[in-house]
Amino acid sequence: MWLMTRIAILFYIFVIWTTGISVMLFVAHVLDLQTLEQVLNMVYFDPQSGTIAGLCAGVIMFMSFLLARLIYGRRQMERTIAFENPHGGVTVSLTALEDLIKRLIVQVPEVKEIRPYMIATRKGLEVDIKLTLRHEANIPELTARFQDLVRRKIEESVGMEGKINIRVHVVKISLEDIKAHKKDEFTVPTQAPFHGYRS
Repeated sequence: MWLMTRIAILFYIFVIWTTGISVMLFVAHVLDLQTLEQVLNMVYFDPQSGTIAGLCAGVIMFMSFLLARLIYGRRQMERTIAFENPHGGVTVSLTALEDLIKRLIVQVPEVKEIRPYMIATRKGLEVDIKLTLRHEANIPELTARFQDLVRRKIEESVGMEGKINIRVHVVKISLEDIKAHKKDEFTVPTQAPFHGYRS
């Protein structure tokens, strides 16, 4: 499947580069307008040349359609998990599992924001979690706890026995809590404290 994806990418690069180079040569006057007219006249008036040009255009259109379906189908396969139950097959959308992880992790007080993303491969399930943490978080301990928590939740939810690779990316540590804490420390009271009447 990876080979077909690479072929699709090379095909689209070839078509785009060929079109782009042709336009650049024409604009730079390297490709003469008279020569272009001769080629177009030959394709238009000569049945054999017209048939060849039509077949080439048809092959390019068919290849682009086929490769687009292949890439889209592969993408859809990566975004679902399939398994068999005694009464039939079951597919689970990875978007549903991502929402499950969000609800699971967002309850942890050290986490301010979470963005999980999953894909299913032949080797197993690849899970990428991007986190925004609060400043008091202990990153090594917290990330290890997250990985164990997510792994157990996925295994409980879909009974997945394959490899689950969980990568955690701490993309930001929130400083809002620090600023709010410092603001509270340096707030000057508007009135002096009352110590009672003195005689």
